[in-house]
Amino acid sequence: MTDTSAFDALNLMTIPLDEYACVFEDKFILASNFDEEGRLRDLTNDPGLDLFLTAPYPFKIQIPIILLCLDGRMHVKLNLNEYDLHRNSLLFVLPGSIGQCLDISADCRIVCIALSNDYIIAEENLKGALIVRKFLARQTSLDLTDAQTAEILSICRAVQDKLRQPDFRFKYDILKGYLQVLYGDLCQLMAPLVEAQDARQGSRKKQIFDRFLEELRQHCTMERSIGFYAERLCLTPKYLSQVVHAVSGRHAGEWIRDYVILEAKALLKSGQYTIQQVSDMLNFANQSFFGVYFKKAVGCSPTVYKEM
Repeated sequence: MTDTSAFDALNLMTIPLDEYACVFEDKFILASNFDEEGRLRDLTNDPGLDLFLTAPYPFKIQIPIILLCLDGRMHVKLNLNEYDLHRNSLLFVLPGSIGQCLDISADCRIVCIALSNDYIIAEENLKGALIVRKFLARQTSLDLTDAQTAEILSICRAVQDKLRQPDFRFKYDILKGYLQVLYGDLCQLMAPLVEAQDARQGSRKKQIFDRFLEELRQHCTMERSIGFYAERLCLTPKYLSQVVHAVSGRHAGEWIRDYVILEAKALLKSGQYTIQQVSDMLNFANQSFFGVYFKKAVGCSPTVYKEM
């Protein structure tokens, strides 16, 4: 059986690295699947990276990541949503997400930027910070023009050039500066989209639904009752259920179940925990109750799923 323990949690220490990756201490990684001339690298001799891109199970992502697709196609799943990255598309992966690469085309060229959670980009412009938060609360991908992609890529190359200079003493300052430029560029790209979304946002029910999903993402490992989330939103359980169904066409209990099961699958496939430990981590009364809950949702027991 393949060892899956490395995919228990994706952080800076578990991202497979090679001579093409650009790393600064434990704070920043810039990596890609092509060389400096833009030619795709042969991953057949790099099983670690190949497995990283095509892992057949979800894993927990603990760091913020930006994926920039230059060519080809990459099909990924984040939480319960699927995304197709294509030429000139950019995807933001937030810490706490559960992700999986479902498919990647043979001609796909991807740039990956990963930051540690404690590497804070200064948010001196409150308007910009609000734009980023609003955008990421509603969507996680951007479609770019050739020029916009080239500008972001030029920042990445500038960072790479400086960090690879062995005698350059001020790498930390340079890196922070370039990341601030990147942050400003992203704010500029997000601003018109956020303004258009705000103009269309006439539905209080949609706002309630978005807040429900955010609360669910944060608390699904501990709470599975609709009453808990209704109380967090200062609503009655009945009204919350009606709103969720009206907006999404699905019942609130189904959303809660899907988030819990997604967490359970990631923990089971990590290879790090017993079924009893997963049951405890998800706040089930006992392993038997967890098994019944899981089998009803997935169609097989946690033991069978773990060993598939």
